[in-house]
Amino acid sequence: MGNMSLVRTIGVLRPFVFKRPYSVSSDIDKSHSYKDIDQRLKYDEIRGKIRSLGSLSEEQANDLLTEYNLDQKKCVGFRNTLKEFLDEFLNKEEIKLNIGNSSIGTNVRNSNKFPFLNSSPPNKEYSSQELFVRQYHHSQRVNPLGASLTNVYKPHEDVLNPKKASELSIKTLMAAGVHLGHSTSLYRPSTQPFIYGEYKGLHIIDLEQTLVYLKRASKVVQGVAEKGGVILFLGTRAGQRRSLEEAASRVKGYFVTSRWIPGTLTNCTEISGTWQRHEVDLEDTPTGRNLEGDELSSLVKPDLIVVLNPVENRNALKEAMYARVPTIGIVDTDSEPSLVTYPVPGNDDSNRSTNLILGVLSKAGEVGRRRRLQKVQQYRNLV
Repeated sequence: MGNMSLVRTIGVLRPFVFKRPYSVSSDIDKSHSYKDIDQRLKYDEIRGKIRSLGSLSEEQANDLLTEYNLDQKKCVGFRNTLKEFLDEFLNKEEIKLNIGNSSIGTNVRNSNKFPFLNSSPPNKEYSSQELFVRQYHHSQRVNPLGASLTNVYKPHEDVLNPKKASELSIKTLMAAGVHLGHSTSLYRPSTQPFIYGEYKGLHIIDLEQTLVYLKRASKVVQGVAEKGGVILFLGTRAGQRRSLEEAASRVKGYFVTSRWIPGTLTNCTEISGTWQRHEVDLEDTPTGRNLEGDELSSLVKPDLIVVLNPVENRNALKEAMYARVPTIGIVDTDSEPSLVTYPVPGNDDSNRSTNLILGVLSKAGEVGRRRRLQKVQQYRNLV
């Protein structure tokens, strides 16, 4: 009886301990049945363990069976735990949504998000509504992918949300192309202090000089706006109108985007004599007082003119000199700095460059106007 039980025990253990992954045919040379020496040693070790099972006693075999059953119980418990976790995980709304959106075609045809969407037959092309839904679905899945860029220059913010002069850096000026001058053949000797060097036939503007002169011009704009002065922005090139409108709205000033009318400042009786005039207080609010006598015939002139392209507006600069109106201008390497009261060396041919400089100046004017309104409010509170 002992031998019979031992034989049965070994018969139960053998399939669990060793299962041959393949069988070697008798007509194949056994010298080539092993891949390498490591496999041969491994199979020899397994054969030795199988032979050692024949010398096991009944107690040792029972111990092996008990240990095997315990391991099986542990595996069953692990399977149950894993099944509960997967059921809980797959029942989440986010997982269901991702599973439902795994196919674009299925989402377009079967989604409940678009109940009024008419699906096209399989043999027809997608309708414009279906193409829109497919593109929307594709953008929702693809947009979050990829790398996120940080510290990127955004040119549109120079028009809508410009920086202050204190926040400006040489890196930002270079990104806007302020350093690019004209060809060396168009060089004016008076711009030599603003030139950093030459590269491939172009003059490179010294951005350190640009930063210094731009901060000085910003202080001038801020001071004029704080004192209640009238600021006029002048730019007659294509693509500058939007930035001029935004700049004038910040400082409650004026702008000119078309041709400068000759005699606007020097021939006021003919040009500005027909303009309607009204009086405003320090809060830019009309007083409603009727103007009489010399108040209607006096010269109307701005307190500061900001010129984006001085080369095309030499007449405006000359009239400002005759009328003693200070000017701020972007001076390129082909411009004449002596025509401008406060020159700002930079590229006047690029809208990106002019938008950056104009945005910084208008932001300074906005700060000055805000300070003026605060002072007026404080004065009224005291009174």
